[in-house]
Amino acid sequence: MKQHKLLLIVLLALVPVLASSANFSALTVREVGNFLNTLPTDFYGVQPPAAKAQIDAIKPFLLDVREPNEYKDGFIAGAVNIPIRELSAKVGSLPKDKPILVYCGIGHRGAMAVVFLRGQGYNVKSIMGGYKAWVAANYPVVKE
Repeated sequence: MKQHKLLLIVLLALVPVLASSANFSALTVREVGNFLNTLPTDFYGVQPPAAKAQIDAIKPFLLDVREPNEYKDGFIAGAVNIPIRELSAKVGSLPKDKPILVYCGIGHRGAMAVVFLRGQGYNVKSIMGGYKAWVAANYPVVKE
């Protein structure tokens, strides 16, 4: 529940930023507002055990939106690293034909990626608590 509240806070924090920025139209701000108003009860997030089960069963595309130095220190096997700041430029490289599980360090950047990618029509959810929660659950990671 605490992680759901964190995701909601991150999403709600985006609205004032969008509203105060000259780079976003009123339409964009309304669309984000509509997105927030229709959030499902899971806030497009999955706990690490459910994420692990999905990875094992259906092999979703695993997207790590952390910085390269964070990724280098450890990542979930099979994850592709596209830092959040590069996501809009590289969105075309993501598959539209399979689910995407996204994660970051603790969930903030993952939540931002969910908002962006869902707006682009992707079937995406975030691993709640990010890499930190994954490691705390004692799930395997790759260290280089």
